[in-house]
Amino acid sequence: MRFAESVVRLFTKEIVMSQTMRRIVHGPVVATMASLLVVAAVGCGAPGPEVDQAEADPLSDGAENVRLVGHHDLQGRQSLQLTTRSDEANGNWAYVGHQPNDRPGDDEARMNPVTGEAEINGTSLLDITDPANPVLAWHIPGISRANHRAVSVVYDYTHDASGRDYLVRSSDTGEDFRFQIFDITDRATNPEAITLVSEITGTPPDSCGPGCGGPFIIRAHKGFWSEESGYYYTASGEPGFRNTLLHIWDLRDPTSPKFVSRAWLPGMKNTEDEALYQGQYVHHPTVDEANDRMYIGFRNTSGLMGAWDIADLTNPMLIWSIDTNPPNRGPHTLTPIVYDQLPNFHGDALPRNYIFMTDEAAGAEDTAPCTSGVRTRAYMFDVTHETHPTKVSQWEVPVGDFCTKGGRFGVHQHAEFVNGRLNRHENRIAWLAYFNAGVRVLDLSDPYHMQELGYYIPKSNALSHPIVEGQPAVIQINDVTIDHRGLSYATDRVGSGLFVLEYTGGTE
Repeated sequence: MRFAESVVRLFTKEIVMSQTMRRIVHGPVVATMASLLVVAAVGCGAPGPEVDQAEADPLSDGAENVRLVGHHDLQGRQSLQLTTRSDEANGNWAYVGHQPNDRPGDDEARMNPVTGEAEINGTSLLDITDPANPVLAWHIPGISRANHRAVSVVYDYTHDASGRDYLVRSSDTGEDFRFQIFDITDRATNPEAITLVSEITGTPPDSCGPGCGGPFIIRAHKGFWSEESGYYYTASGEPGFRNTLLHIWDLRDPTSPKFVSRAWLPGMKNTEDEALYQGQYVHHPTVDEANDRMYIGFRNTSGLMGAWDIADLTNPMLIWSIDTNPPNRGPHTLTPIVYDQLPNFHGDALPRNYIFMTDEAAGAEDTAPCTSGVRTRAYMFDVTHETHPTKVSQWEVPVGDFCTKGGRFGVHQHAEFVNGRLNRHENRIAWLAYFNAGVRVLDLSDPYHMQELGYYIPKSNALSHPIVEGQPAVIQINDVTIDHRGLSYATDRVGSGLFVLEYTGGTE
C-alpha cells in the first residue's frame, strides 16, 4: 500500500476492518498526523511498487516496507544500546552507549567537532526533533578501553525533589566495573554542565554470607532505571557468585546509591550445587513494575530464562524458569505481551500472556562462515499459566548469503522500549536488530504464526570497520529502539552510525 493511502486510512481508522491495518493505525508505528502530512507534502513517502527502494536510497543494501528517514555517523564510534525520550518539557533526544572500536591498533579517540577534542568512546546525546537530521549535542567521553554499552535516563526527577534529569551508563574495562550516574539537565542549553554525580562499584561486603559481596569482579553490563519508582536494576557480578547476577539499587537519591537486593538462578552462587550451573549469566532485566514482574534472559552456554515477582523489591521471588537449550543459544531480550483476542481462543481462555524472546548471536559460531548448525531466532512463549511456560512458535531470517558476506549473522536484540518505556507491542509489531541482515520487522498479531512485514539493510561506509580482522566491513546492526513517533532507531557495532527508520508497509 502506498504512503498516501495509509494517510487516508489514518483519518478513517474507525471503519478499517483489517486486523493488520488496525495494528498499524492504533500502534506507535505511525508518526503524529501533523508529521505525516508534512512528509506527504514534500513527497518523502514510501515509494510505490514501480520504484526500487534500494536504488532510491544510496545508504540501503536492500529494503522492503521500511524506509530510511535519517542517519548520523556518530563520528564512527562503535555503538550498542540506545534509548529515546521525548516530551514537551524536555524536547526530543536519543542517547547512545558506545563500545571500544574493535579495530587492531585503534586508539579509540575520535575527534568531536562539538568540543574540538579527541575523545574516547563514551555516550552520545542527540537532538532528534528533526528525525531526518539528528544533531549531536554532546558526547560524554569514556574511559580508555571501557565498554559503556548501556544507557538509561530519567527526567524531572521527583524522588530527590530536584526535578533534575539523570543518565546512568555502564563502565566495564574487563578489570574495572562500575555504573556511572550523570546530571544531564542542561544538555540542551549548557552541555558543559553535565557532571558525574555518583558511581556504583559493588555491593556491601559479606552481605550474602562470609566473603560474599563486595566490589564488582565481573561485568557491569546493562540495566534499567525506573523513573516511577527510583530503583535501578543491573546485571553485575560480585564475589560469592559464579557469574553475573541481578542487583537492585535504590537511586531515589542519585548522589547516594543504596544496595537493595539480588536475584539469580539456583547453582549460580558458589555455595550452591555446581551441577545446576550451566555457565549462565544475567544478561539484563526487563522490568514490568506495573505488574510486579521482572524477566531475565541468561546468556552463555545456557538457554535459561525466568520471571520474578518483584512486589517486594527486597526479596525478589522466582516464579518460573525454563531451559530452552537445546536448541536455543541463549535468551537476550524478553518482553511481555497480553492478548485479549486470539483466533481459536474464547471465554475463559482469554486474556493470554506471552513472552516474546530473542536469542543473541555472538562469537565465532555466528560469524562468517557461521560454523554453528543452530541459528539465533525469535521465539514466542505462552506464560498464561506461570508454572508451565510453553514455547508456541519461532522465527528466523533464512540464511541466504548472510553467512558468506562477512561479519556476524543472527538476531541480537529486539526493541524493548518505546519512548523509554517498556514495549508491550500493543500494535503487534516487533523490530529486530539482526547484525548483517539489518533491521527486521515482525508481525506478532498471531503469536503462533509470526511473519515478516519488512526489513532494512544499511550499507557500511568509510567509517565502518570489520568485526573480525581479515573480513570485509559489513553492517552489524546491534540495537534498536522506538521513539514517540513510532520511528525506529538502530545502531551499528562497527562504526557505521545511527539509522532512523520508518515502517511503511501495506496490509497483506
